[in-house]
Amino acid sequence: MAGTLTSRAADAPTTTETRSGWKEIAETLELDIITGKLHLREHLVEDDLIRRFQASRYAVRRALDEMHALGLVVRNQNRGAYIRDYTAQEVHDLFGVREILESAAATQIPMPVSDDFLRSLVSLQKQHDAAMREGDYFRLFSLNNAFHQTLFSACNNAALNKAIAHYSMQVQPIRMQFVHNENRRKQTSEEHWEMIEALKQGDSKALARVCVQHLSVTKQLFLKSLEGKL
Repeated sequence: MAGTLTSRAADAPTTTETRSGWKEIAETLELDIITGKLHLREHLVEDDLIRRFQASRYAVRRALDEMHALGLVVRNQNRGAYIRDYTAQEVHDLFGVREILESAAATQIPMPVSDDFLRSLVSLQKQHDAAMREGDYFRLFSLNNAFHQTLFSACNNAALNKAIAHYSMQVQPIRMQFVHNENRRKQTSEEHWEMIEALKQGDSKALARVCVQHLSVTKQLFLKSLEGKL
């Protein structure tokens, strides 16, 4: 019993690790996915991460737990943790559900929207564009998430928002793959501004159409990338 307690104490977190150590590890690994340093299906070995980050096993496992909760990592009893991957059918199914949910949310946003709401979206998009120019991919990805969360919050349907957030998480590794793609970054910015313009015009159909197009481009890019692996 004493040996077990000693072992557990050695792996127990310090106060610093509980509050920030694991977060730093998780954010760094997320950035590695965004910048292409980590690839889909890549194995994440705990001992390697402990050495890389000079962290405790607790901090590494807590970081992997967080990434698992975000849909970035799959944990398997035999294989350990690895970056999530997708079949073509899974991509079609997941993006198909997202198209249904997000177009429905777009059409449920009461028009006209308030000036304050428009200003909040414009502010987020300007920050998004600044992060794009600066090459700050982690901030860019975070602002992209914030833009969409703010947009769909206007539909005033908590259950629908929850479903959108859930399925967005399910394809997070796919979305991350294209943050470092310059053409896709520029196209994403243009599509966001089109969404804002549709809101200004009070055009729910145009907004829904752009939202579906926004998803479709990423889906087709990823499916095309899968063809090269077959």
